Amino acid sequence: MKRLLLAVCFSATVSCLTGTPSTAVAADWPYWVGPRFTGVSPETGLPEKWDAKGGEGSNLLWKTAISSRSTPVLLDGRLYLITNSFPEEIAKTGEKVVCLDANTGDAVWEYDFNVYLSDVPIERVGWSSVVADPESGNVYAQGVCGYFCCLNGKTGKLVWDHSLSEEFGFLTTYGGRTNYPVVHEGNVIISAVATGWGDQARPNHRFLAMDKSNGQPVWYEGTRPLPEDTTYSAPVIGVIDGELQMVCGGGDGAIHSFQPRTGKKLWSYYMSAHGINTTPLIYGNRVYCGHSEENLDSTTMGSIVCLDATLRGDISKTGAIWKKPEYAVGRSSPIMIEGRIYFVDDRSKMYCLNAETGEAIGDSIPLGTMQRANILYADGKMYVNEVNGRGYVMKPTENGAEIITKYRFPRGEECYGSPIAANGKIYIPTTGHMYCIGLPDHPGEAATLPPLPQEAHIALDEKPAQLELVPVESLLKPGTRQAFHARLYNAKGQYLRNAHADELKFEVEGPGTVGTDGRYTIPASQTKHEGVLVSAKFKDVEGQARLRVIPDLNWSFDFNDGQIPQTWVGCAYRHVPLDWDLLSKLRAEDPQTGDLYIYMMTEFANFGPKRDFDDSTPQQRWKNFLTFLNLAEGTDKPKTIDDCKAKFDKGLQKLVDEGVLGSFTWSTWDRKTGNGDEVVAEPKLSVQKGPRKIDGNGVMCKITTIPKGTRSQGWMGPTDLHDYTVQADVLSFSRQNKLPDAGLIGQRYTFDLMGASQQVQLRTWTPQLNRFSSSVPFQWKPETWFTMKIKTSNEGDKVVVRGKIWPKAETEPEEWTVLAEDIEPNSKGSPGLFGNTKDGEFFYDNLTVTRNASE
Repeated sequence: MKRLLLAVCFSATVSCLTGTPSTAVAADWPYWVGPRFTGVSPETGLPEKWDAKGGEGSNLLWKTAISSRSTPVLLDGRLYLITNSFPEEIAKTGEKVVCLDANTGDAVWEYDFNVYLSDVPIERVGWSSVVADPESGNVYAQGVCGYFCCLNGKTGKLVWDHSLSEEFGFLTTYGGRTNYPVVHEGNVIISAVATGWGDQARPNHRFLAMDKSNGQPVWYEGTRPLPEDTTYSAPVIGVIDGELQMVCGGGDGAIHSFQPRTGKKLWSYYMSAHGINTTPLIYGNRVYCGHSEENLDSTTMGSIVCLDATLRGDISKTGAIWKKPEYAVGRSSPIMIEGRIYFVDDRSKMYCLNAETGEAIGDSIPLGTMQRANILYADGKMYVNEVNGRGYVMKPTENGAEIITKYRFPRGEECYGSPIAANGKIYIPTTGHMYCIGLPDHPGEAATLPPLPQEAHIALDEKPAQLELVPVESLLKPGTRQAFHARLYNAKGQYLRNAHADELKFEVEGPGTVGTDGRYTIPASQTKHEGVLVSAKFKDVEGQARLRVIPDLNWSFDFNDGQIPQTWVGCAYRHVPLDWDLLSKLRAEDPQTGDLYIYMMTEFANFGPKRDFDDSTPQQRWKNFLTFLNLAEGTDKPKTIDDCKAKFDKGLQKLVDEGVLGSFTWSTWDRKTGNGDEVVAEPKLSVQKGPRKIDGNGVMCKITTIPKGTRSQGWMGPTDLHDYTVQADVLSFSRQNKLPDAGLIGQRYTFDLMGASQQVQLRTWTPQLNRFSSSVPFQWKPETWFTMKIKTSNEGDKVVVRGKIWPKAETEPEEWTVLAEDIEPNSKGSPGLFGNTKDGEFFYDNLTVTRNASE
């Protein structure tokens, strides 16, 4: 009987995602905010009080010593969560997915994986939440370093995996904020701020849908370039005015809506100067969401908003039905109970608002000092846990809420993950234990769920309006083929059918061809690293897919063609090609002219051939220009046009003479002083790119002028490479007597030449050097070329990593500068680059990646 009930529950969860009406009971909790994305459970017969210490009358059914920030999910009697692996063995520690028997707390299986090339500290491991797929029984987990895997839910065996940082440029940060995957129909959708390749090299909060059965990329869509933050808002899915929408907070400070089958963006509401971390709530045709950062329309901090989700486009000025500022709703997400919105702000005060008007109901209720976990509403009660170990069972009332019981977790245990309810039990994660509470001998009963809103019937619109070319991203070797599938959708993102190859017109930008069978072929003779754009057109509907064509090792790059390989992930925006001979000449004549050359080439490479430098916009391009030249403050700061001409004209004219600039002009813009109508004329510099190309020794410069991009990583190729050597010549500039860090990456290990500390270091997980690292002193002189080399070798059940550095003008030494063995090895990984140019630029030249010779 229970198995039959579970089968019915599966249907309920799937129908929730597709919009088909259902009144079936949802007994499982496959997503972190529940099967209907609301944080509300239909479970009944749940306890009003419990005691974490256990014992008679405590309603504690079991607890197990698992430390996690992760919200668990539950499917078919199994509980899944993410936590750290091998916490007592520091040389092996990483991250793992844990499966527990939901009735006993006993471990069923564990799947552990390394954390690599990440700035996330061990205390922030296990940030995201697993998502379970009722249809296949598989679970999907996104780790803090961008490792993403599909696991068999019963056995824990790996089905497929991706390294999202190496393949797509997904960023990981010190804060550890990691987004939540969501399953919808045949796809699993993930997101992060990403710095990709080609025309997607600039940072953008991107959403990537993958085929849930094989991990093949299906669609890839971004928000707005240059987001301020990484975030951990989770997508929610629902039918709004007959159209299926996926709504999520973005790193750019906006709430965005997409069609979950196609990735088509429907609307955006910009509300904050920083990223949105809370998860939106869909209710009817409205979306509710909050934040705790600066508001865009006032000087206040934080707000909660109710949006009309039937609108389209940028709805920042038109979309708010109501907005209430000065509520710091930055971490815990709102829920809806009987027409009232409940939320706990960052300082752990509970508020209640009228969902129709936004007016406050009752007084706020102080619950503690800090809030991260969501509210769980089940069986007429709210279960609320604040970070520092205080817990509450509360009852919603017409005037807000009242506390029924209070409880405390053991000293030192903190609550970040949210409670969930399923099968007559509540599961609560802390940094010390996983707790299961419930009434003894209660079998678990759930109320009948009301019907869900339906999508508009597909028969109302059977005209193809969108074409999805799958896979949307691929990496191929020369001499191989890639089959494409062209899926047709109507304007509302409803699937119509697959188009046959003979119905399509293909076009290819780059090498290779698409045959009549719809397969792309790249000749075996292809030797260059190139990006390819494939377009498929069905009547007047077009879709595109991108491919990276990367040959087998060995590789060699000297940058003399003035290009950074288009296929490199995470490199183009943070690095620019320069003419070293010209730069050396300019610097010898006048160091400031050399700096002007670096700055102008950076601007042209990243933003186009015409640039205006003034402070008339929030970008403050003139201030950034002066800051780079160390002229933004003090008596040397130019204030008038005459000052500017005296300071810069000689150098700018030199760049015109060399063909770097086509022209430059000075003008002014009027800045209001705030004293009535008084204005001040401020300088404005306009430049046009010149015709000169790199005709000397080309180099690749890691630049200092990219906000939040001065410390970065990039990758050159496939993630299955191993046993290879990366080598490059490097040279640094010194600014204000400080040196940058320059590095190479091999097989998920970094070899870092550290300017400030004057040492070289091997590592894999930056904040966790006890996991794996080795450092030795090394004197790095500025303005001098050095040669760096990292060699990685799989040797039995370990990896040996070797690093070597020497002055380029000298003979290569026989001994390695530094060597280390990893007993929890990264057995494969893409070659890459690491750099931190906060304290000055550095340059790469003569970069090679070669297979290790047999030893």
